[in-house]
Amino acid sequence: MPRPKPKKAAASARGRATKPSARRAAKPVRRQADAASTSTPEAAKAQPNQRIGVLIDADNVSHQHLPTLRRFIGETEISAARAYGDFNGRLSGWRAAAQDWPELDLVDQRSYTPGKNAADMRLTIDAVKLMAGPNPPTTLIFVTNDSDFTPVVEDAKRLGVRIIVMGERTHKALRSTAHHYLNLSELRERMDNEQAAKSDPRLALGLLAQALRALAPKTNKDVGALLDQFEKMLPELRFADAPRPPREAGPRREARPERAPREARPAREPRAPREARPAPDNSGQDYRDRPNLSSAQQAQGKAEADQRRAQLQQRQDIIEALVDVATGLAPEGEWLKVEVIKKFLLQEHPGLEANAPRYAKFYRMLEDTGRFDVQLQGSTVMARLKE
Repeated sequence: MPRPKPKKAAASARGRATKPSARRAAKPVRRQADAASTSTPEAAKAQPNQRIGVLIDADNVSHQHLPTLRRFIGETEISAARAYGDFNGRLSGWRAAAQDWPELDLVDQRSYTPGKNAADMRLTIDAVKLMAGPNPPTTLIFVTNDSDFTPVVEDAKRLGVRIIVMGERTHKALRSTAHHYLNLSELRERMDNEQAAKSDPRLALGLLAQALRALAPKTNKDVGALLDQFEKMLPELRFADAPRPPREAGPRREARPERAPREARPAREPRAPREARPAPDNSGQDYRDRPNLSSAQQAQGKAEADQRRAQLQQRQDIIEALVDVATGLAPEGEWLKVEVIKKFLLQEHPGLEANAPRYAKFYRMLEDTGRFDVQLQGSTVMARLKE
């Protein structure tokens, strides 16, 4: 029968087993260095008649880069622009930043299981949907630092989609897979410098000197020497508002003669009474959105709202279309912008408004279906399918 090990030896063995993990836990995490751009903005943008899809991993890219991204895209047609993350927590700054970019949809995705990044999964799924859609983008821009998107980028390239990756500390695997990689900080600095150069008078004068040199005959050495001297002076030029010379004192004006008093004007005839303006059209407006109504007006408004609700319940095609759009945008129980639901409803189900009950507020229609919860989050109206 084997003898048990002494307790002291067992304790020392346990101590040796835990030391390496303790050292690993105490080791500081090094921040990855910024990755320089591998392409120029001109090379990344040089695609005529392109349709761009923009997918932003908001978990690891700051919302402060949104103005730079918009300036890079310019007037190019955008088929989809979406940012993914939990915007009710530490990413709340994205909501204010997105107000200046109406085309950008914030896809609020929470991580329901610790250790699982649901936003990354949702972004990958949407990228596949865009490529498989009826009008896929010709260029996809992934704004991220995460190498987990490398497989979907490789699949998109095989389908002929042009890939641009933007970030700051983007992993080498993702940078090398994309057609173009742009460092967002470098891109912002370059755009700012180009904008400042465009407003520099020295640049305009330099272009003028080049035009004169091209027009002047090469045999005229005097003109060439003058242009050489002018171009040497360009860097030293200083532009400022010159002080205005003092105005010379002119002769004093003679005093004006006194005017004769005016005659009293005859009394005007009284104006005819104006016609009463037509009352504003309040059809479709819910009485709950008008807090200053009298009791009789509230009763009439409630009756009109009940009539609209009954008309809507008879239009099951509208209700089914609303549920279909919301289901395609997010799973049940997830909050969506009401404007987003309305936008996709008009795109995917045109013609539903014919003979439909009239609503001044679209979210009141969602409430009357009985299938949606509606609430106000800040200045945005949100809705979700009831579970």
